[in-house]
Amino acid sequence: MNWASLKLLFVHEMRIVLRSRRTVVASLVLPAVLMPLLILGARYVQRRQAIQLDQTTFKYAITGPWADQARRLIVRYKAAAEFRNFHIEEEYPADPDQALEDRSLHFYVRTMSIAEADQAVAQNGGDAAGPNTSSVVTGVPGLQIVYRGSQQVARTGAERMVEMMRAARRSESYGVMLSRGFPSHPEGILAMTASNVATETQISGSNLGRFFTVILVVWLVAACSIVAMDIIAGEKERGTLETLITSGAGRAEIATAKHLAIWTVGLVITFSQVVYALVYVRLNVIQLPDNFAIDLSAQSIGQLFLLFVPLAAAIAAALLIVSAYARTYKEAQLHFFPLFMGSLVPALAAVLPGLKSRSIVAFVPLANVSVAAREVLTGRADPLMIGVTAIVTGLTAFALIRYSAKLLTREDIIVSAQQDESVLEGGDKLFQRRVFHWFAVMWAITFAVAANVPQFESARVQILFNQIGIFFIGSLLMLRRYRLNVREVIGVHRLRWPVWAAVLMAVPAAQVVAVAFFRIVNTVIPTPTELLRELGRQVVPSGMPMWQMIVLMAILPAICEELAFRGLLLHGLRNRFHPVLRCLIVGIIFGIFHYALFRIAPTALLGVILSGIALMTGSIFPAMLFHAANNGFAIVMDAAGITLNRFDWSTYAAAFGVFFLAMHTIWRYGRER
Repeated sequence: MNWASLKLLFVHEMRIVLRSRRTVVASLVLPAVLMPLLILGARYVQRRQAIQLDQTTFKYAITGPWADQARRLIVRYKAAAEFRNFHIEEEYPADPDQALEDRSLHFYVRTMSIAEADQAVAQNGGDAAGPNTSSVVTGVPGLQIVYRGSQQVARTGAERMVEMMRAARRSESYGVMLSRGFPSHPEGILAMTASNVATETQISGSNLGRFFTVILVVWLVAACSIVAMDIIAGEKERGTLETLITSGAGRAEIATAKHLAIWTVGLVITFSQVVYALVYVRLNVIQLPDNFAIDLSAQSIGQLFLLFVPLAAAIAAALLIVSAYARTYKEAQLHFFPLFMGSLVPALAAVLPGLKSRSIVAFVPLANVSVAAREVLTGRADPLMIGVTAIVTGLTAFALIRYSAKLLTREDIIVSAQQDESVLEGGDKLFQRRVFHWFAVMWAITFAVAANVPQFESARVQILFNQIGIFFIGSLLMLRRYRLNVREVIGVHRLRWPVWAAVLMAVPAAQVVAVAFFRIVNTVIPTPTELLRELGRQVVPSGMPMWQMIVLMAILPAICEELAFRGLLLHGLRNRFHPVLRCLIVGIIFGIFHYALFRIAPTALLGVILSGIALMTGSIFPAMLFHAANNGFAIVMDAAGITLNRFDWSTYAAAFGVFFLAMHTIWRYGRER
């Protein structure tokens, strides 16, 4: 490394950044002016909405076989102190559903017979009030609040009515129990209190720590992108990058100087945002909750600094790579969104219950910073794991910088004309260039829909959308867009029978080996029990019939995911990486699509195995069989209550031998085609 050249290049990059007045104004001045205006405006709107809702008289109707009894309950409990400000007025429309459509009613109360209530319970999975209830009661009359959730005023009134009817149900139940000779009021049987031994500082730190890293990551990515989008992509567009490359400076010095410029600007802007936030809190522009207290010592500030400085370096390096791959400034902006969305998933690791930094998460970049920062803010920092986290994040940043320097040695990255050749030629060569773009967009759509569309809370709907809407239709679009040869993509050719037998033999052995590996890791870095339970609930949803789980979680993913990952993705990377590296890349991307944090590692391992099978056989069909058999085997074992973590180590060693033999058989006979 030529340090004199590095210093000269860094000063040059910073001068270019500071000469841009628009960059300085947009990154430093506008946030200081616009942020308080946005906060005050949002607060004003919220106050106006609250006043409007308090002054609204909600119009409702009552229907059904016991409407008179429901009417008397409403009149009686409307006089209670907690519902005295709930203003309601009964209407008598001929058609309540049409009245909801015309907005002459906010909601209506539907009383149901025992048979109707039991049917509603079966449909909602709870009591007749709605789907979000935990108790399941049958054999009693029902009451249902019907409203349009798309209307905020109607939704608020309906929720208040549900609260009032539940209070009435609770009070009426107590009255019946007392009249039937129950010795006392149910709440008078046992005095129950709770004692919180945590300090206010620890509680506030825990609440802030869950989202502290997410906020800083958003600021860091946005701040670093201001420079990163222009620092290579913009220079390529202006034609100045070729001049810089042909100078006496080395590629490593050029990449490092550009990275330092992005890193410096990102840290300065993020620090400015933190200062702005503190000033807004001091001026009461941002109102903190009652009893909110954060006691940050110099040691805690130093620990947070040690965590986030390497993280900023890693983010800057990732953005530098995005800018290098983009041909124009506009294309770099398009690539920015998938990176931004992808950084939010590991940043939310602190939200997971029971997750500690002294676990396997310490080796997951960004997720380790999220968990360690939460522990620092709660006053329970682990100095050793903070050091490990800083080292892991620093090594990640170093590897990304090395890769960005390597990119600058490629002529197709530096010269736009080299890139345009594949665009003009189209077909398979263009697909090889854009395969990562397609999967980045597919991932962003998958994550955005799952996070923002309430209908996708159902496991069935989400699985069908991901498998058919994303993987299958996305694969068909890629095949059609680039006119790819389907037989080459999926590998249509005859395979000998030992390959199929070895695939089936490898499935149970692979699961036993995976359990053994997990036990070894768990002895060194234990994983919280709460996370294991949550992982089990995500992998095998409760309440789904066995045949549906087999179809939706074994057969359908085996077809759609293999077509996308071991078909299109593996085919698009065939000329770019070594076969072993290809397996790792496809496996990691496969794991990232299963974006629940603790599903990424085991799913990535499965993706590596499936990619290896596809490469050894030249076909996705053995991988399809392995995928379907693996998922089906796990579902059946879970339904039968059989676990694989109670074997002795000799059994695990034997399973490893069987798995190795099966993979050797696949490799040996898979080549004979």
